[in-house]
Amino acid sequence: MNAANWNRTRFAWVSTLKFKIVAMAAVTGVLSAVVTAQLVLSTTKSNIQQVLLQSNSDDVQRTAELLSTKLDMLQGSLWAVARQVRPELWSQPEAMTRYLADKPAVGALFDSVLAARADGVMLARLVKGQASTELPNIADRTYFQQSLKTDQPVVSEPLVGKVSKTPILIISTPALGADGKVVGVIAGSLGLQSTSLFSDVTHLARDTPSRTLVMDRKGVLLAHPDPTRVLGRAADEEGLRAVYQRWSDMGSPIDTTGSAVLSEDHLVSMAGIPVSDWVLVRLTPRAVALQPVQAAQATAWQAAMGVGLLAAALAGVLAWYLTLPISKLRNRAERMLAETAPSNEGWPRDGGEVGELALAFQHVVEHRQQKQTETQALLMQLEAVLDHAEVGIALTRNGHFELVSRHFCHIFRCEKHHAIGQPTRMIHPSDEAYQALSARAHPSFMQHGAFDGEVELIRRSGQLFWAHMRGRAVVPGDRSQGTIWTVEDVTEAREQRERLAWTSSHDSLTGLANRPAFETLLERATLNANTEPFCAMFIDLDHFKQVNDTGGHAAGDALLRDVAHALAAQVRQTDTVARLGGDEFAVLLSRCPLPQAVALAEKLRSAVVAYRLAWEGQSFGVGASIGLVQVNGSFTTAADVLRAADAACYTAKQAGRNCVAVFDAQTTTPNPEMR
Repeated sequence: MNAANWNRTRFAWVSTLKFKIVAMAAVTGVLSAVVTAQLVLSTTKSNIQQVLLQSNSDDVQRTAELLSTKLDMLQGSLWAVARQVRPELWSQPEAMTRYLADKPAVGALFDSVLAARADGVMLARLVKGQASTELPNIADRTYFQQSLKTDQPVVSEPLVGKVSKTPILIISTPALGADGKVVGVIAGSLGLQSTSLFSDVTHLARDTPSRTLVMDRKGVLLAHPDPTRVLGRAADEEGLRAVYQRWSDMGSPIDTTGSAVLSEDHLVSMAGIPVSDWVLVRLTPRAVALQPVQAAQATAWQAAMGVGLLAAALAGVLAWYLTLPISKLRNRAERMLAETAPSNEGWPRDGGEVGELALAFQHVVEHRQQKQTETQALLMQLEAVLDHAEVGIALTRNGHFELVSRHFCHIFRCEKHHAIGQPTRMIHPSDEAYQALSARAHPSFMQHGAFDGEVELIRRSGQLFWAHMRGRAVVPGDRSQGTIWTVEDVTEAREQRERLAWTSSHDSLTGLANRPAFETLLERATLNANTEPFCAMFIDLDHFKQVNDTGGHAAGDALLRDVAHALAAQVRQTDTVARLGGDEFAVLLSRCPLPQAVALAEKLRSAVVAYRLAWEGQSFGVGASIGLVQVNGSFTTAADVLRAADAACYTAKQAGRNCVAVFDAQTTTPNPEMR
């Protein structure tokens, strides 16, 4: 054989039909995967980008709300100080200095704290808690003039301090005299280049490629990762110019809803800070912001190429086998499933590939019949085991019941044929409940390989009940092979548990929280009072003993129940009213400023006084002496808070009963019974 003939024989397979079909299938698989990936990416890229923009806008909005909370806390602290200034201090500079020095919490929040009369003369000024001798007149300051015209805290525009010569921000609040007129101003200054108000967002930005800054309505920068940029122009900030110009053209609105756009190679997220004229801005380079999108694209292309190659390989193998000379086996293969004759009859006995394929088919049929017999025996054994179990057991696959136990049918009041083959949705009260279980179970299966929890289910009769469900995949990590579930009816145990939990934390007479539950809540709130100040009340009913003595204890109990309902009806859902014992009640007002708490205490007192109990031809009524205490970190335990509230209540009793007294550590008389 010469070289030409040898080469022709060697590469003859290239011209065969098998090779052409395999090659066509392989190319088609690759092209299909590539085209599909391109279509999917082109349609989903914008969606991914929109999700990214929404995520950034939500994040900057949450940060803006956090800054608003801090600003509100600063204003509230100054307001509390101004409300407690005694009138004579406005003519006594030294006494005013001592008064401010006795407020370490305010001194810790501000770089400096000052008190100035209505004519602008500064009486006292503390810098980091130390008295300062530099007391300039501030009558010409805009924030001071605004404070004289309002009864609310005022936040100044950014300015350069007269003493510090650095960029600062002033928060001031008016102090009112007995006649309701402004007699002076209490103010605190915050250095913009180091203020704790913005440090959280600017420090965080230093650790990321993003820049977070705060600007006011005029475009002046109040906070910036680079301190030298403070009081600079936001319009000069790289990546912000175009967005700032559009915002300025719209009238510089302070929109507290977050927004995000791509502009000037940056992702710009903005949100107005509530209760201020400030806007929080976050600038992220486009390349960094869109990195998830680019990563998703790269992953998608890699997956597309992998799927394409796999599809090409599978298509090639399938095409190869389809071209084999199997025509002689076709009729026998079509009769294979319905045939009742022995599996070794009717197969072609040709030699070569056809004979080998026939023999392989024969072995497959024999093996399948053997496996079916074994499987049927195993299923019968498994069903017998399940029917003797004292717990409901079910095997599910692809969202349908494949096997259920006798006790499972007993729990759901059904027969086996009612469940087998049916969707697992049938045991859930609604589509929402079914989806909720899926949302709970999927992460549990992914993390632990099993699910264990209580779920509300429905019997075939329509009756709802609570069940303890445990699930585990037949093949760990592959739920497509089926899942084994056990079900126990725990309705009665759950109801008993809930009754015990309610009884242990509530007063049996009034239904309010009892003393142990209230003290637990109060202890937790006291520990967090530095960041979440609150108010608490101690309420003692006046002349309640006369009701018991005249109408009897039944009348007293009826009055206590009605008064408890009247108190609970006046407070917010976030507040807690408790009965401490006898005719003593307590109220926990979360995140409630002192002025609001005083107003609410008066409403509670009025509600108690307005109530009358009609009892056996008589009419009974009581008053309420209320002690109120503001908790902002000065108390260490719940017991200290209760003692302070009780001391204030004792002061109200001494003042003639049926009134509200606010706790003041310097003036409140302790209750002798609490010593």
